[in-house]
Amino acid sequence: MAKEKKKQDILPLLQPLTFTKEMVMEKPSPLLVGQEFVRQYYTLLNKAPDFLHRFYGRNSSYVHGGLDANGKPQEAVYGQADIHKKVMSLQFSECRTKIRHVDAHATLNDGVVVQVMGELTNNGQPMRKFMQTFVLAPE
Repeated sequence: MAKEKKKQDILPLLQPLTFTKEMVMEKPSPLLVGQEFVRQYYTLLNKAPDFLHRFYGRNSSYVHGGLDANGKPQEAVYGQADIHKKVMSLQFSECRTKIRHVDAHATLNDGVVVQVMGELTNNGQPMRKFMQTFVLAPE
């Protein structure tokens, strides 16, 4: 049986980068925010996908994949609980990513839109190219 991951086991993986006093005084660039988010998100995807839903809030949406088997767009799921169910249904296990490119830009109201391009393997399958977009709201 797989070892169950606990919150205290995961938290060290998500420790923020160390910043100098000067860096803290000024607002980080959207690219720096995006790069740090991507580092944390895909680390958690690899180490503990059952905690991935914690990146999302009650007003968040999540879509995985483009078109379904009938050629219709995949349906979005909304809210942290439904996002957790969706992520768990994808059965991520030993998921590894090679991030090839991260692009990030400021949005209205101090948000950041992040686009990630790379390759992903799940459950020992061959690497597949992927693109994922996040819209990060300020906390």
